[in-house]
Amino acid sequence: METFEILAKKSKRKRLWKTVAISSLVSLALLLLLGKGLIELASSNGRNLQKEYEVMSEIAYPNVDYDSLYYTQNSLFSGTLHSDRFKDLDGVKVAYPSYEGNYSLIGAFKDTTAEGTYLSPSGTYTRTLRQKYPVFYNINAKGTKDSNSIPKELASVKEMPNQLVEVALTFDKAYTYKEIQQMIPNNLKINWYWIGSQSEDVDNTGALRTDPKTTYGANAGLLFTYDLDFRKKAKEAKKEQQTFLDYLKKADKNLFPSVSGYNTYNDVESYLKKFGQLDIREAENRDQLTFSGVILTGKAENFAQLEGKEWIYASSIGASVPNQPYYKLDKE
Repeated sequence: METFEILAKKSKRKRLWKTVAISSLVSLALLLLLGKGLIELASSNGRNLQKEYEVMSEIAYPNVDYDSLYYTQNSLFSGTLHSDRFKDLDGVKVAYPSYEGNYSLIGAFKDTTAEGTYLSPSGTYTRTLRQKYPVFYNINAKGTKDSNSIPKELASVKEMPNQLVEVALTFDKAYTYKEIQQMIPNNLKINWYWIGSQSEDVDNTGALRTDPKTTYGANAGLLFTYDLDFRKKAKEAKKEQQTFLDYLKKADKNLFPSVSGYNTYNDVESYLKKFGQLDIREAENRDQLTFSGVILTGKAENFAQLEGKEWIYASSIGASVPNQPYYKLDKE
């Protein structure tokens, strides 16, 4: 028979192994939970990056749209959000620099090169595609009206025969949506509306920031209204469909940078104070919105109608492509 001491040693050994086994299982479970938590943290940063991009894409990036948005996982704890973007030139899609943002455990980081532009003697261009970028001018900036650098590029469009052209027009003052419809010829497409800037110190020449993500306005498609016959059915749809003002309200003010000491969110905040309570799905409300400029696209020949208009303060040519006979244009 086994002695008491031998039995005690065996019992102690069993308890030790049991303790080791339990400790190992607990440690493994904790590691799995920790790993899952870290993966969720990184994923949360990725989702926040996507949400930010989707909202800002609706209120910034003049005449820039996207047709893909997807993640590429670089590791368990990091990845890249990618979006293929384009410009609309009278219904024809033209390449625009893609968007990329990286996310990880410590946050999200954007590829500033893809967003960047540079100045040259012939205008502003995107860094990656070297594509001409249309610029708005802030008429409220000090020295603007006395500057000789305000672009008047509209006259050059007639020298671009058989091309589809994008042009940014800055108005001499803010006009209502309804007034703008009467000002722009029917054979030119209004792609985007600029809300303007309240800053008096953007820079010495009055040139608005040449950063697409700090120029705020509305895609024409977000200024939709409901037909009278469908208003009853639309009551529920209103909860789902977002308008331009809805996106302005959703934008996190902490995402807006300061430029030359001026907080760009001030422009959005000022606009919402004026119009934030309007339901612009109703035409009579939408018509009250005011804008300080527009992005127009269309055949180069059709822009001649705008030359000499007193309400055009500045005009800046953007992207352009040869007009092909097989294109189906939105405006002829």
